Amino acid sequence: MTTLKHFFSPKTVAVIGASREKGKVGHDIVKNLVQYGYQGTIYPVNQRRKILLV
Repeated sequence: MTTLKHFFSPKTVAVIGASREKGKVGHDIVKNLVQYGYQGTIYPVNQRRKILLV
């Protein structure tokens, strides 16, 4: 039997297209992960920025 545990409870999440601009999907996803206490590692990925959430 295959389990979906790793899909629904990942230890690490990469957000491709993370953004500093409020209202953008990439910004909101990272913000929500942090705000609601995601316990894993978050990798916000944006090729133009090093710092995303300030």
